Amino acid sequence: MKKGRDGVEYEDLEVGDGATADRGCAVEVEYSLFLNRGGCVEKDKRYEFRIGERRVIAGLEYGVEGMRAGGRRRIRVGPHLAYRDAGVPDSIPENAVLEFLVSLLSVRPANA
Repeated sequence: MKKGRDGVEYEDLEVGDGATADRGCAVEVEYSLFLNRGGCVEKDKRYEFRIGERRVIAGLEYGVEGMRAGGRRRIRVGPHLAYRDAGVPDSIPENAVLEFLVSLLSVRPANA
């Protein structure tokens, strides 16, 4: 796996041929979220956010940045870029390492 911003690890499973997701762009993703030890937390969820607005955990933003539309990426996020020692009751334990499988469905430029 490659190292990205603030220690996010990622592996491109498929490199897309569309627009690049840069800071300020609006992106639509489909993702599945797993605990590092294998338990599935969410599966095939669609979500749209603008990179840099902090509407999702930092690790997901950092992991998506630089992807191209049509691409698929595995992203591993340490607790410092996710839910830290708080976790999420009944789904994510404290200090959990998370792993996302992300498909980048679309990218809209920052000024759109």
